[in-house]
Amino acid sequence: MKLFLKLFPSLTFWGIFIYVILQVPYPENITQANLNQLFSFFIPLFLAITFSLNIFLKNVFISGSIALGLIFILIIQALHSLNLVSGGLIIISIGLLISYFKKNKKRDLTNLSKIPKLTKLRR
Repeated sequence: MKLFLKLFPSLTFWGIFIYVILQVPYPENITQANLNQLFSFFIPLFLAITFSLNIFLKNVFISGSIALGLIFILIIQALHSLNLVSGGLIIISIGLLISYFKKNKKRDLTNLSKIPKLTKLRR
């Protein structure tokens, strides 16, 4: 049942994305697209990638960060501006977002024996 609850949003948004591809008229290039075409394409794609990655990564923020990075790379590629520098900057920024949202396994900052706890210093 848990797997179905994780698969259902993913399959739903992939279905919406496929419907948008088949039904929305596409422009010649991305600069000629209106906001309705852009939003109807990129929002279901973002949500589909996020929920698909969430099945494996189990963290919505990390999945969303990776999906956002993929969307940015797709947009820059569509504008014919993707090069080593812009791709590297996007990968670095997504890596920083992932490291920010990653859970720290050590919760006790004074776990080491070298650092005295404040409760031991009381008189």
